[in-house]
Amino acid sequence: GRTQITGGDPPFTAATAKQLANVLKYGSLPLSFEASEAQTVSATLGLTSLRAGLIAGAIGLVLVLLYSLLYYRVLGLLTALSLIAAGAMIFAILVILGRQINYTLDLAGIAGLIIGIGTTADSFVVFFERIKDEIREGRSFRSAVPRGWVRARKTIVSGNAVTFLAAAVLYALAIGQVRGFAFTLGLTTILDVVVVFLVTWPLVYLASKSPTLAKPAYNGLGAIQQVARERRASSNVKTGRG
Repeated sequence: GRTQITGGDPPFTAATAKQLANVLKYGSLPLSFEASEAQTVSATLGLTSLRAGLIAGAIGLVLVLLYSLLYYRVLGLLTALSLIAAGAMIFAILVILGRQINYTLDLAGIAGLIIGIGTTADSFVVFFERIKDEIREGRSFRSAVPRGWVRARKTIVSGNAVTFLAAAVLYALAIGQVRGFAFTLGLTTILDVVVVFLVTWPLVYLASKSPTLAKPAYNGLGAIQQVARERRASSNVKTGRG
């Protein structure tokens, strides 16, 4: 509706009416506001940025998978399966959130997802490198997997706990799109632990039981096994001399 102010002593004039309007609009301080900059943004700009972020994330994920396959071979294949499982879980959760609370994924959220997936890949690397350390000490691939897992899981949990704590603090203190980044980062951090414990570890354990996959041609651990054999031979020679 319309509002009208009447009265005044002396009666309102054009100048006093303008002064009262300024007080109601800007406050009682003698200040006025001027537009310093005006910018018109196309409705397709956000969609274009979102699509670019998704493409960049997909390219990064493909590069990670190619590197894993070339460097870790069959373990890299298990990495790919684990990342696919993690991606499916993230997608399902985001769909559910979208239907239940109208959650919308924005560009900042995509950045959080990409960083979170990178953290998941780091967990795989920690696990696989612990397996290599066990093989360097002279153990077979089959015996190195469970021992490497025991050593790796503490590091994986600790690293993800720090990341999740940082995301939680950022979500609690930030506003706007930064909260979207913190939310997806925290979500992928939780799913990282779930995937590593429930998908990656069982798959690698089953692979270690396979005589075929235990061969260096498939697991890419031939060079490390050779180093372990040379160390044992050198140790035996020293012991014989002693």
